[in-house]
Amino acid sequence: LVLAKVEAAQARLDKIPTILKRFRQSVLAAATSGELTKDWHESNGVGDWQQVKLKDVGKGFNYGSSTKSQPEGKIPVLRMGNLQGGKLDWEKLVFTSDDAEIEKYKLHPGDVLFNRTNSPELVGKTSIYRGEREAIFAGYLIKVQGTDRLNTEYLNIQLNSPHARDYCWAVKTDGVSQSNINAKKLQAYEFEIPSIEEQIEIIRVVTELFSSADLVEMQYKAAKLRVDKMTQSILARAFSGK
Repeated sequence: LVLAKVEAAQARLDKIPTILKRFRQSVLAAATSGELTKDWHESNGVGDWQQVKLKDVGKGFNYGSSTKSQPEGKIPVLRMGNLQGGKLDWEKLVFTSDDAEIEKYKLHPGDVLFNRTNSPELVGKTSIYRGEREAIFAGYLIKVQGTDRLNTEYLNIQLNSPHARDYCWAVKTDGVSQSNINAKKLQAYEFEIPSIEEQIEIIRVVTELFSSADLVEMQYKAAKLRVDKMTQSILARAFSGK
């Protein structure tokens, strides 16, 4: 009876990652369609959203370093595996001590990194560098920078949206096991852009909503750990006759 209750709790918990993923995608879709800030837009009298290509409002579009990285060194070289859910994962790092490479490929806070080569499902994943620690970026990534028309925090939201995912799927070039989206195709990405003021409001609301989702995710992981331990404990006691 106790084990059945624990298994039921486990089944409910197992649904949470899917729910959180859908929630985050819904937030991104609403943020990039204007739905999320519809009331704010109407009450603040800002300009209408405009259809643009990324090359019109962004700059840079630089490829990263192709030099072989090392297990240890001065600073990390961020690779495609370090781009996770719009943020940077600072685990499983490789490094460089080459001063010329560091000077050429050094990242600055606000730089957006786009994964140009990966599996068909993952090509195009995007994260933003916020100056967490000094770093450069590897050759499978493209660095995009903002302008007075484009806040890169908003660009990070835009390039992680369902609209951007659909674009990446449509324009990728497929190899044997890898797909590729070059800088020219990234520059050609079309989307609707709001005023800088509205971009800042979108960033604020998305950050707030994602922080709530992150908190739920932490609570889920803690609860799952407790339930897993409980299951093991119950089975151990059962098999020992207790």
